[in-house]
Order: sequence, then structure tokens, then C-alpha cells
Amino acid sequence: MGSTDQILASLDILERLHRLPDSVALTTSEAAVFLRSSVSALEAMRANGSGPAYSQAGARGAAGANQKCLYEKADLLAWQRSNKIASTMEAAVRKGQLFSTLFDVARVEAFWIDPSGRVAGMVEQTLAGEVVARLGVVDIAWMPAVDAAAMEWGDLGAHKRFAAEIETVLCDQSRAIRAGIEATDIARSLADDSVGASRAPLVLKS
Repeated sequence: MGSTDQILASLDILERLHRLPDSVALTTSEAAVFLRSSVSALEAMRANGSGPAYSQAGARGAAGANQKCLYEKADLLAWQRSNKIASTMEAAVRKGQLFSTLFDVARVEAFWIDPSGRVAGMVEQTLAGEVVARLGVVDIAWMPAVDAAAMEWGDLGAHKRFAAEIETVLCDQSRAIRAGIEATDIARSLADDSVGASRAPLVLKS
């Protein structure tokens, strides 16, 4: 199935989900499709409490993270409405920051590519209405975020903001590496001093 067919199939499933009554319970996978998100993203939001309300099977206090979770469609709509944003910058501010670890900057993400071959932003940071308008018109390329930052962008301001987040993560990691090397160097020096002291000849005073 080609990319266009996949998009149409996805939109067909999304339309069917939107036709369901608000009281219907959706699985995590169905909720992810409804929100145009991913199962892993919903799982992460369940862990940090930032996502939509959900119910989980099992008795109170029961252990196990794999118990079935269900999302009521009405709760998904309420959460979606409460997270409406006016710009990609507002989205970034609301999330705190786009990237915080090396895993984040190396993770493959979807980016819009304009007709000139320049990056036109991150798909995840695009308003839902704009996503629908761009589908089939603007190309999408999947690549690590750090690679996207190294490409030419159509919007200089957006590029600078995006690159600054990447550079912050890389600088933080670089400082952590240097600190690790310094700690190793200090530990080795202390060890060498300790060995030297133990080997020093014992001088007896008369």
C-alpha cells in the first residue's frame, strides 16, 4: 500500500471513530488513532499524568502495567479541546521543550518538506486543521530531529528555535561527558597517589 493509500485508510478509520457515540470506550490503540497520536505517546502520558482520563481493569491496588486501559470518547474530545493551541511556539512552551535527551534528538520524526526541498516544520507541531490541508499537497519526510536541524528550512525563525533545542541537548550531553572524564581523571590520580604512598620506603627516626 502506497503512502497516499495509507493516508486515505487512516482518514477513513478516523472518520469512523468520530461517528461513534461519545460514551463509547476505545482501546489505547483506537484512542491513539482518534487523537492522531501513538500508543507509546499515550502510555507515556498515562505515566506522567498529562493525558486524557482513562479507566483500567483490575481490582483497586492490583499490580501490573499491562492491564487493559480504555478511553471514553467524550474524555478524549474534552482533553483535545483543552489542549488547543494557536501556534507551534505555544505548543513547544506547553510541552516545556521538544527535546530533553539524546534519544529525543535521534528519534525519527515526521517533517513537512516544501516544494523547494526545505523543511517546513515538524508534523507533530502542526495544528490538526493545517495537517488535513497539507496532506497530499506537502511532502512528509521521516528523519532524526538532529538531521532535520542540519537541513535548510523555509522559516528562519522556526529553524533557529528548533535548532536551539537540539543544541541545548547536545551541549548538556557534552558537559556531562567532560564531567565524566574529569571524574575518571581525579579518581585515577587519587588511586596513583594511594599506590605511591603505599610503596614509599618507611623511614625510621633514630
